[in-house]
Amino acid sequence: MATLEKVLEIKSQVMHRANGEVAENMRMAGIIYKVNYGVPIPELKELAKPYKGDHDLALELYAEDIRECKILASLIADPESLTGEQIDEWAAEFTNPEIVEQVCGNLFWKSEFALSRSIEWCLSNDELLRKAGLLIIARKASDTAIKESLLEPYIGIIENMAEEMTDLTQSAAQFALREIAKRSPELAARVSETASRMTETENELAAWVGNELLFELTE
Repeated sequence: MATLEKVLEIKSQVMHRANGEVAENMRMAGIIYKVNYGVPIPELKELAKPYKGDHDLALELYAEDIRECKILASLIADPESLTGEQIDEWAAEFTNPEIVEQVCGNLFWKSEFALSRSIEWCLSNDELLRKAGLLIIARKASDTAIKESLLEPYIGIIENMAEEMTDLTQSAAQFALREIAKRSPELAARVSETASRMTETENELAAWVGNELLFELTE
């Protein structure tokens, strides 16, 4: 079956699973897409299975301005075939937290370009890109092929974000620091020191993250 035929087949299956109530609830929660059929993520994961690794199909799907197609693209794409240019093009279409979480969690963190994009995005003024960078390094922290010295700078970067922390970056920052702390006692100690300072910040979200991390690391 040709790639465009697969796209049409997938779009047909997506529409067959449409859930207007879910789509409306997402819209009310501020998760906005041009087209959203409200198909739950577990169903999309099942739908993606027969097409895993079909990178050309993934590129065509992501070009569709449809929530389900973009998430399916992140589930289907081959991380080893993903280029830096494609990462940048996909990231340019980040419009809400869900698509950031899905694309980074399903795909971007597995790419050879993950670390370079992560550090760049964590230093960005764009909150969605910051969230993306944090999610990528949180995932990468569990990769023992990554040297601990490459993880250490993120502790300071996240601490520097503290005064500007928002709902968009709060959970991702906590996730990243938690995963970095798991790598070694030395990194855990650095995270604990950072978390302690974060508890004293005037930003309530950052202070909450600091307190949560201290509780997790000392329990």
